[in-house]
Amino acid sequence: MLNKLVLVRVDVGVSGFYGYLYTSKLVKTILVRAYPPLEEHFKPVRGSIPKLIHITPLYENTSRGVKCIYSYANCSPSAWMAKCTGPPRIIELNSNYYFYLGLHESLVKHSDIVSALVNYNECFEFIKQRVCVETMGIEVLNPHHIAEKIVEEALKNKGVKIIFSSPTLLRDPLKTMRKHKTLLPTPINVFATPIYLQLHTTGTYRKAVFRRQLLRIHRLFNETYSILNTVRVKWVYYTDKPIPALAGFANYRIDENYMKQLETHGVDVKKWLIEIFTHAITLGVGTGRATGFGHIEIKPLQAGKVESRLD
Repeated sequence: MLNKLVLVRVDVGVSGFYGYLYTSKLVKTILVRAYPPLEEHFKPVRGSIPKLIHITPLYENTSRGVKCIYSYANCSPSAWMAKCTGPPRIIELNSNYYFYLGLHESLVKHSDIVSALVNYNECFEFIKQRVCVETMGIEVLNPHHIAEKIVEEALKNKGVKIIFSSPTLLRDPLKTMRKHKTLLPTPINVFATPIYLQLHTTGTYRKAVFRRQLLRIHRLFNETYSILNTVRVKWVYYTDKPIPALAGFANYRIDENYMKQLETHGVDVKKWLIEIFTHAITLGVGTGRATGFGHIEIKPLQAGKVESRLD
């Protein structure tokens, strides 16, 4: 089933927008205008069936590195709620950008989407402005191969770095009576959604199996001492109210003793992690994945080094 997961990078030239925007809204508009059948898969759904599609905001390459483009506010916590001062950040789109689309091909063939996007060039009204978009390039990535290389290096270096490339809305998987969000980037909170997606797409979901895998990931990865210095809360404007979301990165160390214990009990840890990482890279983590939240990169920790500051 991993070969049905596809990650597509789309490079676009965009001009004509100025204002407040979480740019995945524009990404979704572009995708639906280019390939209308996708609209059905972005609609809200009821129940526990997860969405098998994930998009990101726009990214821009700058002299200081990659920048994720979205409006956010400067907020500080008070006794009961955050107090936001000043207007949210203004977005101006007049350059070249890129975004990612991740999907499971049980929804739609990625080749159909690529064919629709490859010559896409259109101007249209978007939030009362005339926005023009042109596809500059498309790259189809194999997330399974990416995950395989990451896991090999991570097991060798005994740790991983999780980069929250777009603002991330995590959910506590053990609080099942309501949708309880959390701002703690523990391994169990970060990997709960990819584990659930993997069980769902393979038809092996059972509550007991899900919880057993959550316990495994909780015991296999340990947060490092640096974690509170490398993550931060960003108050993001997706609607008219700011939403607290995670940005930054988290370092995890692998518990070698527990890994050996799993292998003694017949668990192929390498294969298991490749499956989880493949789903995480393609379909994101947390909630709001189909609206541009929860895109992550996973990198093996450098041998003997744990980063302790935000990039």
